Amino acid sequence: MSKPMAMSYSRLSTFEQCPAKFDYLYVTKLARDAGSEASEYGNRVHEVLENYGKDELDLDSLGLEGKQTLKRWGSVVDSIKNKSGDKYYEFNMAVDKDNNPVDWFDSGVFIRSIADVLVVDDSVAYCLDYKTGKVRENPTQLQLFAAMVFWHFPEVETVKTSFIWLKFDEITNATYQRRYLSALWEGLKPRFDKVQETIDLGVFDTKPSGLCPWCPARSMCPDARGGRR
Repeated sequence: MSKPMAMSYSRLSTFEQCPAKFDYLYVTKLARDAGSEASEYGNRVHEVLENYGKDELDLDSLGLEGKQTLKRWGSVVDSIKNKSGDKYYEFNMAVDKDNNPVDWFDSGVFIRSIADVLVVDDSVAYCLDYKTGKVRENPTQLQLFAAMVFWHFPEVETVKTSFIWLKFDEITNATYQRRYLSALWEGLKPRFDKVQETIDLGVFDTKPSGLCPWCPARSMCPDARGGRR
């Protein structure tokens, strides 16, 4: 078996979308994801909301886009700041193969997750993720968030997860109970194990789809469907 690769929801999603794309990006690293205008915009929005939540936003140096972000969505952060409990912004969580919390760069790290906002109020935690794109149902990411919070905060019995769809003023909520953590992880673990098994085997199948034109490895993939170059 090769050294286990540190996984995340993003990497799992990439693998399940197309194993070959995963190979190009994370194993052979022949391709690099340079991002897009949409993803860069999302990063800037996240940074403004994070710094505002942490009371570290320099309003005097904030550009027009930043001011628009704060004007439109600052109230979302205000509602979070008014909640009771300990608040964490851009909170890094990492675990090893036995689901024990470890340092982000630990040599034995198995899975990593970053919560845009985490509020821990005694036995209840709120794990919130800002979204600047289209509304899409995505239970896997919320499930992984919940599991990671349970592993990092033994006192938490309930995790309330939310996708906050900023542009659409919508929220997707899902609540998880610690007593179901084993069942929750039993549903997720085989999917992560399959990634490692494929890495060990060294055979990454292609999954041509309508997403090929936007793939950073499209120029080198023999099965990529046509599109922009």
